[in-house]
Amino acid sequence: MSKKLIMALLSLLLVFTLILSGCSPAQQPTPPPAAGETPAEDETPAEDPAEEPPVASEENLEQLIIGSSTEPTGDFATPYWQNNATDNLINSLTAGYSTYDVTPAGEYVVNTTAVEEPVITENEDGSKTYEFTLKEGLTYNDGTPITAKDYVASALLWSSKQIADFEGKPSAGIHLVGFDAFRNAETNVFAGVRLLDDMKFSFTIADEFVPFFYEVTDVAFGPTSLDFWLGEGVADVADDGEGAYFTGEFADLKAPGEEDDPASEDFARFHEIKEYVLKQRNVTPRVTAGPYQVVSYNASTKTTILTLNDKFLGNFEGQKGNIKDLVFKKTEDATQFDELRTGVVDLLSALGGGADINAGMDLLEEDDEKFDFISYPRAGYGKLLFICDFGPTQFIEVRHAIAHLLDRNDFAAAFTGGYGSVVNGPYGEGQWFYKESKAELDSRLNNYSYSLDTAVALLEQAGFTKDENGNDYAGTGLRYREMEDGTMLPLVINWLSTENNPVSELLVTKLQNNEDVAAAGIKIEQTLVDFNELLNWMYRDTSMGEQYGVPTYHMMNLASNFPLGYAPTYEWTLDDDLIALGYNPNRLKDQELYDLSRNYSLVDPSDTEGFRERWVEYIVKWNELLPEVPLYSNEYHSFFNAKLKNFVVDDNLGLEIALLYATLE
Repeated sequence: MSKKLIMALLSLLLVFTLILSGCSPAQQPTPPPAAGETPAEDETPAEDPAEEPPVASEENLEQLIIGSSTEPTGDFATPYWQNNATDNLINSLTAGYSTYDVTPAGEYVVNTTAVEEPVITENEDGSKTYEFTLKEGLTYNDGTPITAKDYVASALLWSSKQIADFEGKPSAGIHLVGFDAFRNAETNVFAGVRLLDDMKFSFTIADEFVPFFYEVTDVAFGPTSLDFWLGEGVADVADDGEGAYFTGEFADLKAPGEEDDPASEDFARFHEIKEYVLKQRNVTPRVTAGPYQVVSYNASTKTTILTLNDKFLGNFEGQKGNIKDLVFKKTEDATQFDELRTGVVDLLSALGGGADINAGMDLLEEDDEKFDFISYPRAGYGKLLFICDFGPTQFIEVRHAIAHLLDRNDFAAAFTGGYGSVVNGPYGEGQWFYKESKAELDSRLNNYSYSLDTAVALLEQAGFTKDENGNDYAGTGLRYREMEDGTMLPLVINWLSTENNPVSELLVTKLQNNEDVAAAGIKIEQTLVDFNELLNWMYRDTSMGEQYGVPTYHMMNLASNFPLGYAPTYEWTLDDDLIALGYNPNRLKDQELYDLSRNYSLVDPSDTEGFRERWVEYIVKWNELLPEVPLYSNEYHSFFNAKLKNFVVDDNLGLEIALLYATLE
């Protein structure tokens, strides 16, 4: 199964959301979700063939239908296998009772509906412990009581070697004491996770991550039902004083090696439990603890229906949600506003392209009493992502040359329609530290202004000075570089992009078919796939097929969003094991970049200026190495039926919170 993450985001764009109310597993630092793309679809769950797709209506004040260009896949185990933005959002809406919550103002607070104020201890070795006492009366949506074991289970399960063996990405407790030893199965005890009694538990942050600007995210865990995920009685949690650990057969579960007998009982049981866990990613209904619960997923109509969880006691201030049913439905760019106009959907969220925004504004001009909108600057950006460990894009000069051959100002204006601008690094217009650093960044960053002459000079510096026969390049045709082994490397950029994507279509015009690209001696060859395929190639996800492990594509276009609390601690890791889990998909290994990205957030939460200054140094280095060409950061616009009231979203406040406070009137 897929190990997909959520650039930019993707999602994803998205995709993916680092909000503390999300997911039974704790939300931890993960690659940003991919956004604005067709999502991955790992497997298709069973559906109800008799289910009719819901119909929106102005008069229906119990149901909100949300249209999304990122279709729900029914896989709600994000972010530990994939990073589909819509699945991430659904997951966040169905999870609750995290130790820390996010307010509508975008601030982290103790979730006193779930826990008492924590006892915080600064330990002599530099580590820091947060001890929590659980409130009485918390249950899952099926009525099962929630205890301290369920919180400890989150840290154990989603940090475990077993999940890695199930082709997931166990990263929940990545900043806690003993994570590496536990994740690598060097010990069965997770020293930084303690089960103290039925209602008390603690998490200890490792000294190397103290201080940390987003410190509370390291101890923000919600409950996980082991019986749901593993099967009844397969695992339990215990603690003998040195740290929490699994008991039961799951504790001793190990991936079979090549020498193991496929007919053995251990081999069979491993695969039986693995298949059970992977099946649970798609099971409906689910055992969850959030404001909403999934009622159904239908792959044919690409629709997921959620309803309020009547067992939910509320978020940090008791907010339980007002809209009875939420429906997530796949929409197409070409028809989405027809669907909003005719009542097929009620809400189109986070649209970023100029054509979409102008179409929404036209709809408002038709009837501004029936429709409304909200806009905000995006905490994210669109990009051309380079794979940096093979082929022409392993050379920094080639990456720079491609940037000089794309008029990014023209591109951003064409795509955003004036509702966005060019950025020169991995940030978005909505982020406070960018706003406070804009003038400094403008003076320090290379904006890679359009220049054929500069691109040619860079390609020559990179050694692409030959033709296919090894003769000196004569000024026309394709450039080649003689490699150390005597082979000739052609300056061909294999570009992977997604189907029916306006950004991809614009890149064909503005880059691939640009006469200056050919004049520079470069050839760009495009391959069109769905987003699932793109992520498989980007992560080299051999669990989806051995072919994906063969380096093939040098460049991909997608986008990333940066949720509240995001820090790229491992995004530029040099560790091959972490890269295999999905970190650093660019495969750019640079010690200085890794150190800057990992360390800029290692400041006290009150030291905003220190955080900003360190972040600027990271961005300057990133801009020099250019693992991606930033294309734009834009304003997001959401258009909706005016029956939706009290609906507020911004760069910090995601739909998972906004929908909890919104009403239908």
